[in-house]
Amino acid sequence: MSFIDKLLSKVNKAKSALNSVKGIESKIKSLNYNSVIDQLGEQAREARDKLDERRKSLESQISSSTSSKGFSKQNPASSFVDLQYPLEDLDNWIVFTTRPRKARGTGRNANLLSGNEQVEIKLYVPDTLLSQSNVSFAAKGQSAIASAIKDVIDTGLNSDTLKNAGQESANVIKGAALKAVDSLTGGMTQITEGRAVNPMQEQMLDGVGFRSWNFTYEFFPKSQEEARMVNNILFAFRTAMLPDTFSAAEGADTENFFNFPNVFDVEWEGPIAKKIDGFLPMVCSKADIDHTGGQKFSTFVDGQPIKTTLTLEFLEIKILSQENYVSISPFKDEFENITPGRSQLDDATRQQADNTEGGDG
Repeated sequence: MSFIDKLLSKVNKAKSALNSVKGIESKIKSLNYNSVIDQLGEQAREARDKLDERRKSLESQISSSTSSKGFSKQNPASSFVDLQYPLEDLDNWIVFTTRPRKARGTGRNANLLSGNEQVEIKLYVPDTLLSQSNVSFAAKGQSAIASAIKDVIDTGLNSDTLKNAGQESANVIKGAALKAVDSLTGGMTQITEGRAVNPMQEQMLDGVGFRSWNFTYEFFPKSQEEARMVNNILFAFRTAMLPDTFSAAEGADTENFFNFPNVFDVEWEGPIAKKIDGFLPMVCSKADIDHTGGQKFSTFVDGQPIKTTLTLEFLEIKILSQENYVSISPFKDEFENITPGRSQLDDATRQQADNTEGGDG
């Protein structure tokens, strides 16, 4: 009987466990579980909507803040046009990028390449590339009286400087009298005395001019796409070169002001950038277009010229001071790495000798 009692005990325990499970199930159903899940999903959607509203509010605030700042801190150009000739890839390029001009006018007078509009034009390296750097000096005479005054300023007033200044003044007066007499005698006085007036000239730094650049390009479009590219390049250069007009009074018919044209940033792209000096910001002063090239004018079937020559002239808007030159030179770091007291000539000779021995081997 003990065995049966044990078996009945196990059955009763199993039944009790089953009732417990059913009770738990009924309690879960009484909580309306599906409704709770739905409620959580609704709360999640509401949270996402609030986050979206907050994000849009922040974006509008950032946009408002940005628009109130100066032009130099505006967002990157929203209208950026890339132009390139030829269409195939090259190792080296020269890249012309327009800076936006000041936006003015509406309707017919709404100017191009303004606001956030920019154009980047990539062209092949032209055959002729001349970089000029000039510093001008002027010969100016230094009179004796000027030297005496400088001595007084440098050394201060004392008996010696006053005496020297008086002596120099006397020399100047005497020299002026001799010049007057010499002019009356047609120079015979100086010839007779065997002397000539010393002009006392010094070379004075007169200034540094603005550099100019000339670029000549020949376009031979080989496809309709390349032809469209060439036409857009010609249009971009001339549009950026020319000023637009506007009126000081809103809505007035008289356009009595010129708006400044676009400034170009010109740079090298490719290995050439590490071997050739760069450019300072510049403006385009001439854009000549020749559709003949000295030959008979000819076109494709659609009227597109077979050959077009573009001649550009640029003027830099910054003088080539030492600081500006260092900023565009690729050799600054190399020059600074030269070890003081070490002969570069010896290094070059030694390297050449090593190369020669290596070639003979």
